Amino acid sequence: MRGVPEVRNAGAGPVANRKRESILQEATRLFGAQGYAGTTMRDIATAVGVLPGSLYTHIQGKEELLLEVVETGIARFLTLEPLGADQGSSPVDRFREFIAGHVLLVAENPEWSRVINHQWRFLTGEKLRTVVAKRARYQDILESIVEDGRRTGDFDPRQDVKVVLLAVLGALNWTPEWYNPHGPDSALEVGHRLADSLLGGLVDRPSEDT
Repeated sequence: MRGVPEVRNAGAGPVANRKRESILQEATRLFGAQGYAGTTMRDIATAVGVLPGSLYTHIQGKEELLLEVVETGIARFLTLEPLGADQGSSPVDRFREFIAGHVLLVAENPEWSRVINHQWRFLTGEKLRTVVAKRARYQDILESIVEDGRRTGDFDPRQDVKVVLLAVLGALNWTPEWYNPHGPDSALEVGHRLADSLLGGLVDRPSEDT
């Protein structure tokens, strides 16, 4: 499965590593296709081709598996973090690169992206707090770009930053639901078109209230 990095367990042999990687891949596919709540450990075991009890030789439980899938995925999206601090490019270019980069990552594996965007809410306690903090780091990338654009005048300074962030992130979160990997346009082309569409609301100056 593309988009899910190979997982290595310290001290485990190559056979155990391959089995654990297979479990992670199948869990990602199932969580993305039928949701975390709709996926049982038996479903995962059947997909991997082992008895349900054998899964616990390689993992602690379903929630720990979800956490690993989500954290691994967020780490991939956080590779876009340098865009938030880059002062060598215009905010418009950074915004387009951020949106395109997000779509490219979604295109690697839409099911994996669905888990990251929607299934993380099933985490609890410290696991949930850890993921919320990492998601906030991703939002900070976009917020830095938008704030820089407002400061430089590339974006309308009257824009409500909170509304902008919610609108853009909301659009990105649903990208896996409509992106077609078999469509005529490449992921990069789709990303740039989405960026241009979202930029319209940032650059255009709304008319003054009368």
